[in-house]
Amino acid sequence: MDDAAKKHALRLIPYGMYVLTSRNAAGTEISSGTVNWVTQTSFAPPLVVVGVKGDSHLHANIKDSGVFAVNVLGKDQKDLAFTFFKPATVEGNTISGQPFEKAPNTGTALLTNLPAWWE
Repeated sequence: MDDAAKKHALRLIPYGMYVLTSRNAAGTEISSGTVNWVTQTSFAPPLVVVGVKGDSHLHANIKDSGVFAVNVLGKDQKDLAFTFFKPATVEGNTISGQPFEKAPNTGTALLTNLPAWWE
């Protein structure tokens, strides 16, 4: 396969940007991070697989609590991806300046300015 054909084939892979949020088991710490590898694995029950850096605080909280939320960035929100590359700062009901509410089922953070999420 020549380079142009490889480049074309790789550009056909769907690509998205997401902000993953979690909490520790006690619910006292919220963590977040930008991820770009999410895939559905099952409809019934609904399951997804997410790629998370193994030595991150986010990974530690997911492992501790067993819960996370995937917050979907809109096309015009790519700048927020960079915001969540750094460790999150939580102040009141904001994470790194972005408003959130607690998810009804898992208690993790749902970013209210983003177009979609699931927990």
